[in-house]
Amino acid sequence: MIPRTVHNMSAFACLSAMQKCIRRGMEREAFEFAVELMHTSKAFNSMVCKRLQVIAHEDIDTQKRPDIVPFVKAACEQAKEWYEPDLAKMGKSRMAVGNAIRLMCRAPKSREGDHFHAAVGWRSILEGYAPPIPDWAHDQHTTEGRRMGRGLDYFREESTKLVPQPPKDQYEDEAYRLWSLKAGGAKAYATASKDADKVVKAATKSRSRVQQPVLFDEEED
Repeated sequence: MIPRTVHNMSAFACLSAMQKCIRRGMEREAFEFAVELMHTSKAFNSMVCKRLQVIAHEDIDTQKRPDIVPFVKAACEQAKEWYEPDLAKMGKSRMAVGNAIRLMCRAPKSREGDHFHAAVGWRSILEGYAPPIPDWAHDQHTTEGRRMGRGLDYFREESTKLVPQPPKDQYEDEAYRLWSLKAGGAKAYATASKDADKVVKAATKSRSRVQQPVLFDEEED
């Protein structure tokens, strides 16, 4: 059974309230629920830190503020490292958690990350969905692409398409020139190695057929 908090409140209710407050931008109230849990035990302090890291992905617009995820992670790791059972000495731990909460409360929000993982993940689990592999995914890096004879030209024209398409950079032509030389060199090396193997095998076979010379004749009695 999960113990109640220092002020006899439900731990899970406090945790839920903390997240709902962050979603609504209510930073003081969110921090009050976090502190209620942190002042109860080290285990509840860790529970707060774990939930804050989930919230950073679940409720924050990570496309606009990708920096929030590593900040919250670092703050939560510090809050756990600095935890002290003596409440008077917990200032550093509280500060780290408070900074993470303030940052998320003031950040642009989005539920798209949570919806995205559910839409794709649960379709796979519940409906057994397997994505079809598009034709343009088959290039020289796949068995099927090599079988189809798709080489560096196909890779440049199809496999490296970017959306939106950026302007051509200054190194592109040189990179493909050198990749082409590299591919040609690898082919030549492979051919030479095969030819050398054939020569060695033929010579070995030929030697095995040659009768060894007799150095001394046996004397007759």
